[in-house]
Amino acid sequence: MVIAILGGGAAGMMAAVQARKAAPDAPLRIIILEQNEKLGKKLFITGKGRCNLTNEAEDEDFFSHVISNPRFLYSSFRAFDNQAVKAFFAEEGLALKTERGGRVFPASDKSSDVIKVFERYFAARRTVYEICLNTKAEELLIKEGRVEGLRVKNLKNGRRENIKADRVILASGGLSYPSTGASGEGYALARASGHALNPCRPALVPLNASFSEAAEAYKPEDLMGLSLKNVSLSAKAGKKQLFKEQGEMLFTHFGVSGPLVLSCSSRIGRSLEEGQAVRLSLDLKPALTEEQLDARLQKDVSQAGAKALSSLAGTYLPKALIPVVLAQAGLSGSLKAAALSKAQRGAFIRTLKDLPLENISLRDYPEAIITQGGVSVKDIDPKTMESKRIKGLYLAGEMLDLDANTGGFNLQIAWSTGAAAGRAAAQSLCKNHFQEEKDMRINHHIAIDGPGSSGKSTIAKLVAKETGLIYVDTGAMFRAMAIHFLRQGLEASDEAGITAACQDAEVTIAYEDGAQQVYLNGENVTPYLREEKTGQMASASSVYGPVREKMKELQQKLAAEKDVVMDGRDIGTVILPDAFLKIYLTASVEVRARRRYEELLAKGQEADLETISRELAERDYRDMHREIAPLKQAEDAVLIDSSELEIEEVKDRILALYRGKE
Repeated sequence: MVIAILGGGAAGMMAAVQARKAAPDAPLRIIILEQNEKLGKKLFITGKGRCNLTNEAEDEDFFSHVISNPRFLYSSFRAFDNQAVKAFFAEEGLALKTERGGRVFPASDKSSDVIKVFERYFAARRTVYEICLNTKAEELLIKEGRVEGLRVKNLKNGRRENIKADRVILASGGLSYPSTGASGEGYALARASGHALNPCRPALVPLNASFSEAAEAYKPEDLMGLSLKNVSLSAKAGKKQLFKEQGEMLFTHFGVSGPLVLSCSSRIGRSLEEGQAVRLSLDLKPALTEEQLDARLQKDVSQAGAKALSSLAGTYLPKALIPVVLAQAGLSGSLKAAALSKAQRGAFIRTLKDLPLENISLRDYPEAIITQGGVSVKDIDPKTMESKRIKGLYLAGEMLDLDANTGGFNLQIAWSTGAAAGRAAAQSLCKNHFQEEKDMRINHHIAIDGPGSSGKSTIAKLVAKETGLIYVDTGAMFRAMAIHFLRQGLEASDEAGITAACQDAEVTIAYEDGAQQVYLNGENVTPYLREEKTGQMASASSVYGPVREKMKELQQKLAAEKDVVMDGRDIGTVILPDAFLKIYLTASVEVRARRRYEELLAKGQEADLETISRELAERDYRDMHREIAPLKQAEDAVLIDSSELEIEEVKDRILALYRGKE
């Protein structure tokens, strides 16, 4: 079983590692094809040779730094996030440190130490890994829509050969830093195999720029080497604001560079490509308003005496920048500061707050940190990185149309997508091996407990679909029983009547056209399960022993026959105490009430948010305080609060936990 990985950079090496970790006992052979003379050549120069290998930002903050297609990354990042990256390197003996802005570096400040982690890992497993350096891929070998390997060329002796592989991962990087061998070979292979490519451009790159007509006598090269801190840089195309941040930048012989400018470049590239004129604006005093500056300037002017304006301006500006600002403001440096008029003060202040830079363009790939654009993510499965066009082909890293700000975010994208591709390729290839291993286990059940309207059923269905397990809606079964009680005219407080009625009720589950149907005494009652009165009766009647015993018997019978996903209020504590994975899913009463309210309105039903909120709180109390099988979190259950999470995010977290236990 062979996996061939094109590219020995961050994504490719992590794919190789995670492929092996996903199938530690399978007879895998993993071939890494790298056109350079060594692995990790671009990694070696990242972070000015220090290798900012990830960022500790929390999930929401992390995704705010992703510029292109952040939603595509949700699954791969959650499955192998920044904490997983740190844990991997720590386990492999690399000490780490965290600096300002959450940036994570090797404690040694040596990018070579990061590369050595992978070299040691591969060397220790020589029977698994084969490293082919100085090797360039020329063609994907594809038959009937499935990849079968690559045709490669040895760059030293010119020899060509076909490398057969069951799975192929393309992780050959983009076009930035061509000195490291970046040539876009992966793009050519992707395009030739039918994948859509979005336009590529340099990103996180310095900018060509010049001063406006008012200050055209001065050039950025006159200020070369001038570094500015705590300034604000904004960019507009017409009236549309493309970028605005505060930080550091510097002037160069061609224009501007530095952290602010690099971040800005990634936000304006598309507009420049479309032929739009982009204008940059420097706010040299972002901490002060124009009114505050005017008050300060008036005070300084009143105490200026015989000082020239150029001398007074030195208290506001670096010396090299003074003539540029004064020229832009239309002021002479020889003007006596004490003679400044109100209009002249205003012109000076406006320029401090808005020093324009024009004729903006991107520098080229040799100076770019990353490539923006690439293979369209619409052609890629976000969970596995497998191509939607070619079976057995996976793509990862900078080849994909994914990019982010500086600060370790781009390397995290490489780690996450590479890990996803490696795991998926190995798991797909070794499916039979994993199935045999799975069959040896007692069960693969997933138990999801939690209060009402926390989204248990929705999540359970999605998880079942992703894992191939059978979904059993236990809440629906209790609701079917509740329908029986209501039809008998019983009150929820009539314990004796409900106990007796249990003997006359038979609840079964069937799957029709892939959808679960619930039958009560032979009648399909699925359409009536979600009525509010049914839910109230189900919650109230479920506290009675005979009701729960009947449900327990049926549910455990289902679980004995097949691996299942069950949701309810006592699945992990009573029904499936030995479940493979237990989840306690909750959310605040306010959030759950709002979700239920919107669900009812969407169905055209009348609803009152306050009433729903009150009833949910009452139901929570009953469920948590009943004598028999009260609602509680199992000791070994994982708590997930979905108050601020989307459905897909909750699903992905559960899937990551499930797959992590396999």
